[in-house]
Amino acid sequence: MNPDLSGFLSRFLIIVLLFFTEGRTFSQSAVLEDGEELYYEVYYSFINIGWAKFNTERVTGKANSFICRAVLKSNDALPFVDVNYEFISEVELKNLNLIPHKFTAYEYKDGKKSILVCNFNYDSGFVAIKKTGYNGNTEVDKKVVSSTLFQDGLSIFYFARLKSGLNESKYVPVIMHVDTALMKINFSSQKTEIDIDPVDYDINSFHLDGFSYFTAVYGLTGDFEGWFSNDEARIPLKAKLQVKIGNVTLELNSWKRKSWTAPKY
Repeated sequence: MNPDLSGFLSRFLIIVLLFFTEGRTFSQSAVLEDGEELYYEVYYSFINIGWAKFNTERVTGKANSFICRAVLKSNDALPFVDVNYEFISEVELKNLNLIPHKFTAYEYKDGKKSILVCNFNYDSGFVAIKKTGYNGNTEVDKKVVSSTLFQDGLSIFYFARLKSGLNESKYVPVIMHVDTALMKINFSSQKTEIDIDPVDYDINSFHLDGFSYFTAVYGLTGDFEGWFSNDEARIPLKAKLQVKIGNVTLELNSWKRKSWTAPKY
């Protein structure tokens, strides 16, 4: 595998979290479920390049607060690719909005880890961003002064599932790595069909596309599209990115969610 492809895969497994959005009005509590686990396989053409797992946990004693976690790893069988990330987002549901309070990202390599922490200080109107390198040195320590409600690299996954019932384009501010960024999302309420390997029938879903305005790397165009279950769970089923090296796909492989069955088309 060439170095450009290896570098792209590393970056891709970080930003792929951003490519799940869609909408139609459902109860918020039906989307974020305590104990939910979603597992995805990531493919470049027919090559399995890694996997991603998302978990949701309700904060004890706080009905509207959740801790969301994601683990992303590369396929151990692939040479020259070493991707091992963990994301944690502490969020609150309030007035039909998803409000991030803290985002933490760990990157593991050669027995060491780097740490990125974003603290959202809404009362003071800033986001504090600090990144610590593998050797414990501070690489970034800054404040983003803004009254804007940002999503982080993981909360956008859940924010998108909550914002349903839309048939329009929206711009969503996000904190990506150590900078601010923007996504344009073209929502659609028109139902469509999609297939995934674990389900032997076409699934009733919604489709969207959009563009991410953060810095492109290794030929990433910014374009994306995704499919989501047409039910209260709003499960992200599949996402695709058009990049320099071809199509990269993330597909739902297994799940743990009370009484959930993919809706038939």
